[in-house]
Amino acid sequence: MTHSSPSLTDTRPARRFKDKLTRQTVRLGGVMVLVTLLLLFFYLLTVVVPLFHQASVSLSERFTLATPGVPQYIGADTRNQLVYGLDDRGVLTVAKRPQRSETPTASAVLRAQTVLQQPLSSMDKPAISRVEASTPFLAVEKTPGRVAAWQLRFRTQYQADASVVPQLSTMPAFGRELIVDASAQPLNQLTVAVPDSLHGQTIPPVLAAVTQDNRLVVFRGTQKSMVPLSQAVDHIALSGDGQRLFVHQQNRLAIWRVNGNDLALRETVNLDNVVASPVTKMSMLAGGRSLLLQHQDGTVTQWFDVVKNGEPSLTEVRAFSPGEGVARLAPERHRKSLATVDETGRLSLVHATSEKQRHFDAQFTALPDALAFTPRANGLIAVVDNQWQWLTVDNPHPEVSIHSLWQKVWYEGYSSPQYVWQSTSADDSFEAKLSVVPVIFGTLKVALVSLIFAVPMAIGAAIYTAYFMSSGLRRWVKPTVETIEALPTVIIGFLAGLWLAPWVESHIASVFLLLLLIPIILLGLSGMWRMIPRYVRRRLPDNAQIVVIIPALLMVGVVAAYLGPWVEQVWLGGDARQFMTHELGIGYDQRNALVVGIAMGFAVVPTIFSIAEDAIFSVPPHLKNGALALGATHWQTLIRVVLLTASPGIFSAVMMGLGRAVGETMIVLMATGNTPIMDWNLLEGLRTLSANIAVEMPESEVGSSHYRVLFLTAFILFVFTFVFNTLAELIRQRLRDKYSNL
Repeated sequence: MTHSSPSLTDTRPARRFKDKLTRQTVRLGGVMVLVTLLLLFFYLLTVVVPLFHQASVSLSERFTLATPGVPQYIGADTRNQLVYGLDDRGVLTVAKRPQRSETPTASAVLRAQTVLQQPLSSMDKPAISRVEASTPFLAVEKTPGRVAAWQLRFRTQYQADASVVPQLSTMPAFGRELIVDASAQPLNQLTVAVPDSLHGQTIPPVLAAVTQDNRLVVFRGTQKSMVPLSQAVDHIALSGDGQRLFVHQQNRLAIWRVNGNDLALRETVNLDNVVASPVTKMSMLAGGRSLLLQHQDGTVTQWFDVVKNGEPSLTEVRAFSPGEGVARLAPERHRKSLATVDETGRLSLVHATSEKQRHFDAQFTALPDALAFTPRANGLIAVVDNQWQWLTVDNPHPEVSIHSLWQKVWYEGYSSPQYVWQSTSADDSFEAKLSVVPVIFGTLKVALVSLIFAVPMAIGAAIYTAYFMSSGLRRWVKPTVETIEALPTVIIGFLAGLWLAPWVESHIASVFLLLLLIPIILLGLSGMWRMIPRYVRRRLPDNAQIVVIIPALLMVGVVAAYLGPWVEQVWLGGDARQFMTHELGIGYDQRNALVVGIAMGFAVVPTIFSIAEDAIFSVPPHLKNGALALGATHWQTLIRVVLLTASPGIFSAVMMGLGRAVGETMIVLMATGNTPIMDWNLLEGLRTLSANIAVEMPESEVGSSHYRVLFLTAFILFVFTFVFNTLAELIRQRLRDKYSNL
């Protein structure tokens, strides 16, 4: 016969109303939890999805600009109000950009208003060069064999409106002009580099030229160096810092080191052994560290220095095939992006590091004479058949792709492709490295290490407390351990970072001795306890083992503390850290995974202990009594009956501990050093998803790639926790169904 609770059989309207209201309230609460999770999920998605949007390009306006020759170098000011062009006759023209609002139709062509036009050379076809910057630097062969350098500034006037006024001035670092060839012969090649200031000290600009008789002439400021060359030069280019000069001669690429008055050949690369197609053009990528080579077959290759055998060596890193016979190439000023146009007029946007490409078919009716990005990379300027075209570019996150997030990437300055997270640097030419693999690895590593420390202690303590400990002592022990869970994690992280980490570093030999001796002593005490006759053990008071174990563990700690310095002195050369670093090749950071594992284990133990102890203690007594009545020992009953019945609860306890370890922020923030490296060495630092978000989110620019990738890591953490908890619940239900009939 089924017996129902009086509350379920009560037919009074008030009671039924309360029951219905309670059910609906609980149901509403559950639905609201699900809605909150879905809202959080979709909010994270709305921030993350723009990372993977494809770039778009649209024609804004067409206009004409009166220039005596064909523009070779073009650009705009940072406000996109003025455009300028330096043509093949050495004439600089600056004009006001017509706005689209002035254009009646999209196909109409306006005439730009010229505000400055100045010839910089008296020659018909002078050698010219430019350094793209917020204030462009121009080098032009003024007369045969003589070069002058100018700086084009854009000054904003705040009167009736914020208008931009161009100002052209000579560069004082080179003087009025440089005599490159005293015989007054026209120059074959010309390039210039203007390095940024270093530590507040001005670095002189560098100018390089090739004369008619194949002499390589380099000026650092007004200091001149000259080297004769054996054959004609096809192309030359200077690195952004002006310390490397690249000289292309047929199938050879020579790298010259420029240092003050010294001009020395560093190395020569035989291109026939590396690339199959001849080089047609040469330019520098943003930052001035990577060299871009355009090849006859349309391929673009990226080269930069890689340290080999202790010396830098120019190495081909990657190749792109954005079109059929790339004829024009324009790099961005700040990012590693570039625009290419092939012989069919097809425009492509490529990011060198992330290898993200976007193609736009038939964007130009003919091959542009010149192509350039605007300073903020939100526009692209092209000159096609004497007609200027301004294209609006929407490409906010080119540096983020599936490749850059999840695969190894070969960054400038690295010897091989690696997983790297480094979002900021003091260098203006720095490239953000936003691989999420190191922080995911750090999260999994810290969770694994903390569980290795916490699970044996917590479950062992739960078994002893629930199954062997007397009820009187249990009433004191269990609340005490659960109280530790209320300790703020910032306190644990503070102690771990400022006390535990330095102590472990100075007593590392004692720590390893302690970790080695504790299991040995516990196993030895267990064996000695079983050697005591049973009738003697029965006469001992309850929990007598504790009286023996606690002093033994304290003695082990004292012995390890005294033996550690001796072992360090005798076997480790007096310094355990240096021995590991220099003799064993094992890196050591003061705040490492071992320290955070101990601290995190201390924080996770109460969670696992409390849930596991409740599960073991809740096993029905008739199961234990029945097993004992059938002749099973207490240990057999524990292993084959109690733990199997309590396994769903124990598994839930471990999963709760794992969730706590994965989502913990303050302990890993303060005790790990926050170094996003991928190394299983317990003595190296790490960085987790949660700590990474806490450290970098306050400093990230809203809407930037860095900001959105941080939201992506939050989304990964959310999905990881959701999926893992779902799988854990399925496994727990299977365990419950399997052992519920015991």
